[in-house]
Amino acid sequence: MRRVVIAPHQDDESMGCGGLLAKYPDECLVVVVTDSGPVRQAEHERAMAELGVATSINLGFPDGRTPQLMTDLVRAIDAVLAEHRPDEVYLPYPSLHQDHIATYEAGMRSARVSMSVEHHFPPAVLVYDIAAYDVNLYPTDLRWNVFEPLTEEQVSKKARACASYVSEIPAEIHPINSVRQIAAAVGLVRLLPYAEQYALVRQVRR
Repeated sequence: MRRVVIAPHQDDESMGCGGLLAKYPDECLVVVVTDSGPVRQAEHERAMAELGVATSINLGFPDGRTPQLMTDLVRAIDAVLAEHRPDEVYLPYPSLHQDHIATYEAGMRSARVSMSVEHHFPPAVLVYDIAAYDVNLYPTDLRWNVFEPLTEEQVSKKARACASYVSEIPAEIHPINSVRQIAAAVGLVRLLPYAEQYALVRQVRR
């Protein structure tokens, strides 16, 4: 199994998919869309070490400007998918932030069927939740319908990865400091101790 997690910013991958990354570190590639500078890069490297993920790529797009660079962003994601040929692609929920919306839209375009023989068509596309946003700018038909069970160890790794982003922690009470509680809330109503939630966009069984 090959999985690619595409994150708008360094920290979104840990908040949204940290448990999945801790569970399958050898199967996952993290692709960060924007460059937030050396401080966040160092925090990202610590987070990846906590999760055990060896491979992370930064596409280097300017923070906050991805909607204006959509063609280039789609082309860059196309190249990553063509090189790594993942079975599953994970995209951020298109909530409020312009970079999250642009990353979701670019990822969906890259997951398209293409006339090009070099283009990779990922069999499965899922959307992950970033709990920092509680309002949606646009309505979608996405529903949380896939739940990844997590162990105590995996949730602990996710919490440590999120805690690595010291520059992104605005206050003690904040979703980035509450990943264990959020994972428990998602899991317990599905008879699991902990879980992450995803919206399945497409799954082609092969």
